[in-house]
Amino acid sequence: MFSLEPGITPLPIVIAYFVAASVVAFFMLRKSKAKMKLMDYVVAAIGGAITSFAEHIIGDAIYLPTPIYPFINPPVWFRILVFFITVAVIRKVGAGMLSMAVYDLVGDLTHFGFVGEPLWLIEDVLTYGFMADVAIFLTGGRLFGIGERRYATLYAVFEGGLLGLFMSFVHPLFTYGFFAPIIRGFVPSQAFVQFLLISYIPGDVVIGAISAIIAVRVARVVRATV
Repeated sequence: MFSLEPGITPLPIVIAYFVAASVVAFFMLRKSKAKMKLMDYVVAAIGGAITSFAEHIIGDAIYLPTPIYPFINPPVWFRILVFFITVAVIRKVGAGMLSMAVYDLVGDLTHFGFVGEPLWLIEDVLTYGFMADVAIFLTGGRLFGIGERRYATLYAVFEGGLLGLFMSFVHPLFTYGFFAPIIRGFVPSQAFVQFLLISYIPGDVVIGAISAIIAVRVARVVRATV
């Protein structure tokens, strides 16, 4: 079923991605020089909770009719903004995955219940959280150009936009295209998967770039006061 039905992301692709992401995450956590400390765990937990609140409470309260939504997608855009601020403040491998774990659990407590767990937890941690941690690892903790003396804003725009691009594939291919059909029992439309990709990518890239710039400013203020 999961490799033949139109619109469903093939099971081998899903397994391959999440196994590979798990292995890479383990490697990054072992090889990363800067380890998270108690304050980093606190910030990640608070940031994850605020991210959930921003998306599921504030974002969902903004109603936009189709076809304006999801081209303009307040819930997702609020999530990107607050999440980028959180990882920019910490900038250590593990911050993304931990904050997304808290985001998922807080969302269950306040909005969704725990139906579908732990699949949603695995998805959030090893997609959005993992992608942010990969960026932190590859930049050596200089996420969004923080600490760079030249072209810092260009780094922020590029990295934020690139993260937004990668994150825009998660909902169409994994959430709607695989996990939701298993949990809720439906066959996704291939045309709707394509529509989600077309509608998510432009906004997530732009908001990713803008959010990275804002995250740099906030991270500097926070780091200067703690």
